[in-house]
Amino acid sequence: MAHEGAPAEIERERGRDRRTVVLAVLGVVVVIAFAITLYGGYGPGWKWTGYENAELWDWLHVLLLPIAFGLVALLVHAEELGSWRWVIGLTCLGLFIALVVAGYTLSWDWTGFVGNTVWDWLELALLPLTLTILAAFKFDVRTVRGRHLVFIVGFVVTIAVLAVGGYTEDWDWTGFRGNTLFDWLKLLFLPIVIPLVVIPSVIALRERSSGSV
Repeated sequence: MAHEGAPAEIERERGRDRRTVVLAVLGVVVVIAFAITLYGGYGPGWKWTGYENAELWDWLHVLLLPIAFGLVALLVHAEELGSWRWVIGLTCLGLFIALVVAGYTLSWDWTGFVGNTVWDWLELALLPLTLTILAAFKFDVRTVRGRHLVFIVGFVVTIAVLAVGGYTEDWDWTGFRGNTLFDWLKLLFLPIVIPLVVIPSVIALRERSSGSV
């Protein structure tokens, strides 16, 4: 029986290797094609790309969430990283914040950051940043630890202060005034439901299927 199972296992390994090679080749092709369109859009000015007026702010709407999911996959599944998970996550967050600060204070027009309010940033980055930070802290709603509570309480208090100032003190830079309860529900629904409901459910199903094998 052991000899009968060995060829099947070898074939499965070969199949996984072939799929890995195919995906790697496709990834390289996509990256090269994308790089060519970037060159044409910003260089010779290929109008059909629509890149000539696209700033970093516009690109973040396209790329930030996929990048966050990539970081989550790295931080959650790379067990050998150990405590380096949160180091990687917070480093990425720190670099991103530094870029944002530089975009506003140094008037880097290519970033397109100037003019966008706190509300605009929350709509753009709340879900990607929440996923990345919680992955770095290895958050699991079933085993909430002190550091998780510190992060959650700090976030809630910060948003509350900004909301009070935005609605009552005319802090126009927050962009909160004029947003209704429904706007807040649209803003917060996915960042709350995905890490607190969807991800724990997926982990539980995976653990159950692994235990039944």
